[in-house]
Amino acid sequence: MEAADVFDGFIDEDGKFKEEMIISGDVRGLLNLYEASYLGFPGESVMDEARSFARSHLLKIYNTTDQAMAGSLCSLQAKQLARALELPSHWRIRRSEARWHIEQYKDIEGIVDPSLLELAVLDFNMVQLVYQTDLKELNRWWKELGLPEKLEFARDRLNESFQWAVSLIQEPQFSYCRKIMSKLVCLVNVVDDVYDVYGSMDELQRFTAAILRWNAEELDELPEYMQICFMAVYNTANELAYYTIKQKGFNCLPYIKQAVRICTIGFINVGI
Repeated sequence: MEAADVFDGFIDEDGKFKEEMIISGDVRGLLNLYEASYLGFPGESVMDEARSFARSHLLKIYNTTDQAMAGSLCSLQAKQLARALELPSHWRIRRSEARWHIEQYKDIEGIVDPSLLELAVLDFNMVQLVYQTDLKELNRWWKELGLPEKLEFARDRLNESFQWAVSLIQEPQFSYCRKIMSKLVCLVNVVDDVYDVYGSMDELQRFTAAILRWNAEELDELPEYMQICFMAVYNTANELAYYTIKQKGFNCLPYIKQAVRICTIGFINVGI
């Protein structure tokens, strides 16, 4: 049985989606159908048909309701509908979605078990505390690294890098992974600016050569700002490799070095 087969109950003898949901005003059913249609695989045409059918009718309902907030939708349903039409829920960041749902349900009695709502608030606050602790540690690392002060031309994107890492790695127990991901993104931005904004072609070629050989002894041949940038990348890579060996017994340094080399080759090829 294919995943799309579950929609057979919504399709009539002519292969079209039944109008019963429209006639009966089953907004929740339409909304669930719309959300589910985004979970299809390439080639499942019924999913595309389901999305088109549900979206067209939901837009009609929403546009009618948008003016008078009446009819078959309550205020909460209208908000859920507007949010789904903007972006399906599983495309959003789950922890951000949790905050939105908490805000919507906390003032409505009889819809959600108060103990469940209290648990949701507690969970959200505990996770936020973990995120805040992660960000504090990253801020300390970034300040000690001193790149924003030493390399004034480079972008200072710590907060944005952390937000990106959180969107990928949301579970609270993966703090180290979030932090190292944030560090790597910050450093990639700085290296990118060295190539795009500041370095001369001669300097960039020497910098690329040092990266390719992964040799800190060649730093004397580089200008000071490149020495600082090289050592920031070099030390962060070694830090990650040390942690991985200690915790997992696996040496990831060769893979990190290869990734950095590929990145820098790409940067200099763009600049040529």
